[in-house]
Amino acid sequence: MATYLIRRLLWTLVTLFFICLITFLLMHAVPGGPFEVRAGERGASEAFLRTTTDYYGLNDPLPQQFVRMLGNILQGDLGLSFSQRGQRVTDLMLDKIKPSFLLGTMSFILVVGVGIPTGILAAVKRNSVWDYISLGLSTTLAAIPNFVMAFFMLLIFAIGLGWVDVRLGKGFGDSLGSLPNGILPALALGAPAMALLSRLTRGAMIEVLDQDYMRTARAKGLKSSTVYLRHGLRNALIPVMTLLGPIFAGLITGSIIIESIFGLPGIGAAFVNSVAQRDYGMIMGTTLFYAIVIMLMNLIVDMVYPLLDPRVKVS
Repeated sequence: MATYLIRRLLWTLVTLFFICLITFLLMHAVPGGPFEVRAGERGASEAFLRTTTDYYGLNDPLPQQFVRMLGNILQGDLGLSFSQRGQRVTDLMLDKIKPSFLLGTMSFILVVGVGIPTGILAAVKRNSVWDYISLGLSTTLAAIPNFVMAFFMLLIFAIGLGWVDVRLGKGFGDSLGSLPNGILPALALGAPAMALLSRLTRGAMIEVLDQDYMRTARAKGLKSSTVYLRHGLRNALIPVMTLLGPIFAGLITGSIIIESIFGLPGIGAAFVNSVAQRDYGMIMGTTLFYAIVIMLMNLIVDMVYPLLDPRVKVS
């Protein structure tokens, strides 16, 4: 186990290095620097632009800038934000991560709380009206992009019915009273994953229900709830549980557009703004954050899977 963890850690470091390199090259390949964009808007002089660029070391050769950036990252320092002068990127990210993590967690709870039970019920009542309704809804939700669903939700609940404000995400995460404002964004964000989880749970449950030991359990006169939940669900959830890690990572890292639509003050919206404003530190920080979340959740799944299925060994 220790050898496996060390090897995975080393591969993670190598992966993060190449992510930094590719992100760095893409940032500097885009025409226009972080100060050239705002200089044109504010009418700044060429001398001021040149002085500011030299101060931040953006005129240095790219290899020198990359090495300096790596050294700062290893020290936990992403530098100063170019778009929000005087503020450190690390402080800005810590402030933005909370709403995104909260939104992803709420969406994950909805995905698991709705997707797994509907999949189980569809499998137990196979070829019934409920099964057909469940399959139809899951297929529809899987086919509609979450940003399209988000716009429809705003049209219906904000503009049509007037139940919520168009920018209902303002202040989300500041207090417990703001949590209801995240229900619609969480539902829009998690709808495709909910449909996927429901379909997967249904397929896994049907496969388990057709096994010989399940027929034996029913023949012994056990209660239906005992057969389905104790004997069936435990084995059906093995392939489902391995998908929960990537789903959670996807909900945390996939909220960029949803946050922008609902006006949520999260890391996704900050990433969109940083790209438009050429804020190199924020771009690099958010990219690394997304990469670390995905790799961490994949590692957790790999470690948990042998606990769910003893036949699998970590090697």
